[in-house]
Amino acid sequence: MDAERTVRARRPGRRLICGPLAAMLLTALTALGGTASVAGGVAPASAAVSSYQGSPAMARSTYERQVQFWINRKRHRYGLHRLRYASCTDRVAERWGKHLALHDVFKHQSMMRILDKCNAYYAGETLGRGAITPRRLVYLWMHSPEHRAVLLSPHAHRIGIGSYPDRYGRWVTAVDYMQF
Repeated sequence: MDAERTVRARRPGRRLICGPLAAMLLTALTALGGTASVAGGVAPASAAVSSYQGSPAMARSTYERQVQFWINRKRHRYGLHRLRYASCTDRVAERWGKHLALHDVFKHQSMMRILDKCNAYYAGETLGRGAITPRRLVYLWMHSPEHRAVLLSPHAHRIGIGSYPDRYGRWVTAVDYMQF
């Protein structure tokens, strides 16, 4: 997997897309069968996630608020400004998170969607799937160099979060970051 990098889109104006390809960020965090996969490799045993039965124990809105809280807490620790919701970015993240959960797929969307629809200068995305708490999800992202780079990007100013339970009872979370 290529390391996280920033590239300029071939479009008028100054726009940045965060990711190894110009249109997509191809890093992913997946929790499956008791292990967490990060960017195609298996995370250390300390990042293992236990199996899960039943439906999530908290409401979607609560889960999303806690994801935002833990992201902002980590950003504050590194001297970065907190991320606030942007309605456009949130609509994109909600739609993509729901799509991933309903169709049992796990891949990044094109960041061109945020750049174009939200008239953004910068766009990045982190994904997570598993029967894990928001705190654990952010912890795992922080221990993946690619996810950490997106989460701690000084270019990000706004956030959108879409978290939905899939048919196996795991949370599927899409977090989109942008600057306009």
